[in-house]
Amino acid sequence: MKLENCEIKRYGSAFLTAPEAAQLLHISTSHAYKVIHRLNQELKAQGFLTIAGRISRDYLLQRTMGKLPDKEVQRDERL
Repeated sequence: MKLENCEIKRYGSAFLTAPEAAQLLHISTSHAYKVIHRLNQELKAQGFLTIAGRISRDYLLQRTMGKLPDKEVQRDERL
């Protein structure tokens, strides 16, 4: 099966590449590769399968900005 003219839309992708992570974190691409490598090592230690040069968007945001995925965020409706 050939995948000619097949375009994968990256909008909303679950995984980020180093250049995307660099743009999100406002750091250089080379530093983003180091961050991704470190986070992937953490995930491997927890028993997860990782992909070199890519990181879960949710995990990156959680570890760098303390943001939990939307489904885990508890909102106080009184505010």
